Amino acid sequence: MQKILIIFFLSLSFQCFSQSFEKSIDSIDFYINTKNFIKGLDLSEKRSKEYLSQKDYEKYCLIILKKSTIYFLLNEKEKSFQNLFQVLKITDEQNLLKIKIQTLEDIGHRYATILDYKKAIDYYHKSIALAKKNKITDQNSFVYQRIYAVYFESNSDSAFYYLEKVMKDTRKSGSDKKFADSYNNYFSYYNSRQQYDLAKKYLDSSLIFAKRSKNNYIISTALNNLGCHYMIVEKDYRKAINEFEKVIKLNSTDTLSSQIADIYLNLSYGYEMVGDYKNAHDYLNKWSTLNENIYQGNLKQAINDVETKYRIEKMESENREKERVFDEKQKNNHKIILIFVALFAFSTILFYFFYQNLRLKQKNKFIELDRQVKQNIINASIDGQEIERKNIANILHDSISALLSSAGLHLAAYMANNSNEDSAEIKKAKDILKEAHDNVRDLSHDLLPPLLAKFGLLHALQDLSEKNSNSVLQFEYMSYLKDGKRYPEEFEMRVYFIITELFNNIMKHSKASKAYTTIEETNNQLLITVEDDGKGFDTTKELSSDGFGLTQIKSRIKHLGGNITINSKINAGTLIYIKLQIPK
Repeated sequence: MQKILIIFFLSLSFQCFSQSFEKSIDSIDFYINTKNFIKGLDLSEKRSKEYLSQKDYEKYCLIILKKSTIYFLLNEKEKSFQNLFQVLKITDEQNLLKIKIQTLEDIGHRYATILDYKKAIDYYHKSIALAKKNKITDQNSFVYQRIYAVYFESNSDSAFYYLEKVMKDTRKSGSDKKFADSYNNYFSYYNSRQQYDLAKKYLDSSLIFAKRSKNNYIISTALNNLGCHYMIVEKDYRKAINEFEKVIKLNSTDTLSSQIADIYLNLSYGYEMVGDYKNAHDYLNKWSTLNENIYQGNLKQAINDVETKYRIEKMESENREKERVFDEKQKNNHKIILIFVALFAFSTILFYFFYQNLRLKQKNKFIELDRQVKQNIINASIDGQEIERKNIANILHDSISALLSSAGLHLAAYMANNSNEDSAEIKKAKDILKEAHDNVRDLSHDLLPPLLAKFGLLHALQDLSEKNSNSVLQFEYMSYLKDGKRYPEEFEMRVYFIITELFNNIMKHSKASKAYTTIEETNNQLLITVEDDGKGFDTTKELSSDGFGLTQIKSRIKHLGGNITINSKINAGTLIYIKLQIPK
């Protein structure tokens, strides 16, 4: 006879129904439990439409969760997931935190049942994190039990951590049933690691609390595990048989479950090992008969499920057709009304618009002329500033800085030839010359960075990011251009000062901790992205302390034949996207 031993150790691992919201059994739950899925789905459709029309989104989401359960039980996993993610979207829009927490957990459970443990764990953790963030404390240990089950099944080292989490929450609840389950978890954990003595201690504790709970399923689980322990570890088949017989007696009215079939097989093996071949044969026959009945029942249920799926598809198709016809009628009626309203409105305002059109055209001409004049003034001002900046930088660097350096060298030569004369005034004069030279050099570099002139825009932006980074704000720069790429000098200078102005805005106003700049080229266009994680601002209002701000930046970009897109919200950072046409 084949040796087959069954151990029940994760009694809460993969239940299908939501635990947080189903405090009482309603008619949909009744239909689910009695496998009358057609009526359950039909009722859920009616209730969901009713709640949606009333804009009672909380009850609507709970109904869709039940609908998801029906599809899951029918093995329609795709539809089950679609319903869950539909609920997740609504809970985000309506800020239904408790239902969102439960939905995330249920999505994790769905992934666990299809053995996608990675996604299951991800959604379980999202559920826990959201509950902790919003201090929702009524989330029980059920989600931790599910996480433990997934880690246990995948043989992960994290299983023990969640084993402890389940026990911690169990102690808070004081429930005998939960204590029985938790100790049963420890038994399964240590038994799988062949620490049989320690596993037996936890099994004994599980049995004590199981009996206190007076729950037949929990007691049967503990007794069956005890029988398996006697059979596998202690090889005491008599004791094992005694425990299995207790389970049979405890479940005398249950003659069709797969758990009882497993007990029959265990008993058959136990009697065989003690030489009682008659009982071994009898229980093997019982196991075979029950398995056949279960198979026939499952086959019948599978056939019913196929028929149910067909009827559901037909019902959904009919509902969709009714909705389509209704929507089409509504649209047609709406169109007729709109046509009459439009004709009336058109005839009423036609003369007004005709009259106003002449005035508006004239007004727009003046506005456009004024705008063009202002734009030309701004562009001329920007061009003048950049040319003047370049000229001043060259004068400072090539003339004044050189003169100061030459004076310093002459003074140093004089001091070297007259080393015996220790004049404090000469030393002070030398220090003043050095300080003046350094200030002139720094001013020259601020007006026109030497890196920009010598090595180009890419190196200058890298240097700008590094100089502006500190312990409070970090600028990160990424270029997707070829090293050493150069553009026309005036173009590089203007782009550099545009980005410099954006950096100044970030440092002055954003209160950000990270800023990112990327630069790339495509289709003869230079694409620049500047992003920060700061406090953001209302893009409908210009934030400017000097009267220009973003207006000046936009003018610079328009002058270069480019465009700028600003995406920012309060407390959500700022993203600026610039596209510039590269001059030939």
